[in-house]
Amino acid sequence: MESKTDYSFIDFAKLGRTDWRATALTILILVCVNIVSTFGVLLFAGWSAYIDHFNAASAAGLITGLGSPLCVVGFWIACKTALRRPFRSLISADLTFSVRRCLFGAALFLPVNVLAIIAMTLYASMRYDEWMNPFGQFRVPNGGEIFAAASAILAIPFLAFAEELFFRGWLTQTLRQYVRIRFVIVAIVALAFAAYHTQYSFHMKALLFASSFWFSALSLRDQRLELAVGAHSMLNICVALELLFFTGVPHAQSSAAVTTFDWMFLVALKGMLPFALMYWLLQKTNGWFTPNRVARVSDIQRV
Repeated sequence: MESKTDYSFIDFAKLGRTDWRATALTILILVCVNIVSTFGVLLFAGWSAYIDHFNAASAAGLITGLGSPLCVVGFWIACKTALRRPFRSLISADLTFSVRRCLFGAALFLPVNVLAIIAMTLYASMRYDEWMNPFGQFRVPNGGEIFAAASAILAIPFLAFAEELFFRGWLTQTLRQYVRIRFVIVAIVALAFAAYHTQYSFHMKALLFASSFWFSALSLRDQRLELAVGAHSMLNICVALELLFFTGVPHAQSSAAVTTFDWMFLVALKGMLPFALMYWLLQKTNGWFTPNRVARVSDIQRV
């Protein structure tokens, strides 16, 4: 008899295998895909430079790059073999993917992020008693920098999708099997998201930790990842443009030191305010996605 049990997005792991072996095999598949892809690149790029600079961090990166774009291929394989559920169950409540909704998320995030930047500028100016841009002085980039930034911007949506698929998709759904309190799940995902970005300082990790809470809020409220993917993409694009056109070092004559409160306030403005405004707008305009159908246990037969 066909089950009529309906699941919310966070419970979609129940559409397939939920034992620890399936989780372990999924991680193994992702690691293998990452290793194979790294070796494939080295075959064309050359081994000497990589071996000369190989260290413990390189070894860790070789097996932990689970948020890279190629992890999408790994998840597709894992869904076919280990998890035995539809690949799109990692993406949305109705087992679809909408590019238009990704663009909507990006377009909605841009103006609220501009408001957050204005708020940061006003706070920094009042704090140091002079008009100040927290991103530093404006500069004119050269041709090489423009080309590099353009290449990065083209790659950003794919990187954002891969990270959202891993953290707000698979990891969130997997943790749900063991943790019932959603806030705890979101907090664990936020810690993992911040720790994954090893290239950043502690203060930047705090910003990523705060942002991750809102990425999770968007995906869980919307029952799909596209809004989070769009907002994540636009956030990274804005950062790339900031690095391209600004020095990154604020210019101020004030001798006032940057305090812990300053960092906390700036994290709130940059990592929380734009997402809170975006969430509020969606609430006021009833802009959340309403699926025509929800996934059922019988959907496992579609794999």
